[in-house]
Amino acid sequence: MKNFVWILLFIPFLNHAQENNHEINWHSNFIFETNSLNKLFLDGLVNGEHINDSTKSQWLNLAKQSNTIHSTINNGIEYSYSFGNKFLTFSASDINHLNANIRKDLIKLVLKGNYDYQNETLNFSNSNIRADRYQQYKLTYGIKGEKISASVGISYLAGNHHLSYIIKEGFLFTAPYGTYLDLTYDINSFITDTSDLSALAKNGNGLAIDFSTSFNINNLKFNLSLQDVGFIMWNTSSVALSVDSSFNFQGIEIDDIYNFNDSLIDANNVIDNITPSDNKSFKSYIPATLHLSFAGKSNYKYLKNFSTGMIAKWQPYMDDTKLSFEKIYQGFMESNYMPLFYINSIIKNKKFDLLPSFSYGGFTKEENIGLAISKGNKNKLIVGTNNLEDLFKGEEAQALSLFINIKLQF
Repeated sequence: MKNFVWILLFIPFLNHAQENNHEINWHSNFIFETNSLNKLFLDGLVNGEHINDSTKSQWLNLAKQSNTIHSTINNGIEYSYSFGNKFLTFSASDINHLNANIRKDLIKLVLKGNYDYQNETLNFSNSNIRADRYQQYKLTYGIKGEKISASVGISYLAGNHHLSYIIKEGFLFTAPYGTYLDLTYDINSFITDTSDLSALAKNGNGLAIDFSTSFNINNLKFNLSLQDVGFIMWNTSSVALSVDSSFNFQGIEIDDIYNFNDSLIDANNVIDNITPSDNKSFKSYIPATLHLSFAGKSNYKYLKNFSTGMIAKWQPYMDDTKLSFEKIYQGFMESNYMPLFYINSIIKNKKFDLLPSFSYGGFTKEENIGLAISKGNKNKLIVGTNNLEDLFKGEEAQALSLFINIKLQF
């Protein structure tokens, strides 16, 4: 009976044995981008160079009121098997992701402290930083039709590490000559187990889903896709810290310089409102992508084959509200990502194809020029960047990206 069941399951594959199409894709993507800081800032962090007053002033001059920093390193392999008008795809990826939005006043405080900002209120509300490392194993099933195509996918997420600091509210007032400080804050922090910092530590499990459909109208092909809508549940060894309070600090009064232990003990009372950290499980969201596009042909020399569309990201800070239209909107706003509008084309050549693109928005919130070179037809190599213009800016570059894709068919 078991053998008969297996035969029934594989009948579709056997019927289309002569039409089988196997494809292997390997990809490697690196992206670093910011809407304000530049390569000089990145080099200072990566190389661990001494940060002097001149460097601090340069960074502060570059900073905007809201500073977005994003980085992704994604390496993976994909196997696709086509039978008739259907296909199955399995992919495995290793993903490192950083997403941060830092207010300028927080950069001021970190770089220079509060001495230079007497009689001022520093506002570092709505600052956040999120960092994740995980592996994604995805299975996709799809149907290709002459006019309509569709696919669905499901992923298992193996979580390694997570770190996030969410500052909903933060204000610091420094009185002249530092006579007193007023601090108001509302901070949530989540950190996975730090006892095992290995690259493939098992600290969480998660799921994600995909949906994609495309259809033809006249000579245009429209596409709608929603990818990587998912989350990771981190284990109970994680640390969750919630701080919501305010206090006024007026210094420490010392009556006897040789005996001031009691004074210091009294001063510790200013931090009584900090809630102790708890070891417990929590949920974090991975960045989901909404993609709307259409493709077609034109009579223009450099746009004979073109596609244009819009990309949006969805990633709420925390799982603190139920699923609703408000939470959907919240996820778009908290992704730190401005909707990206793009147009790209294919310029064919005898030896290789050029794939130019132009976009506006995203994490940089600016214009970006992309260019890739594609070599081969059945077996293909693609190498390119999404930020060609920044390659010529030197230390003023605000984005660096490189992607490599190798496709083999047999």
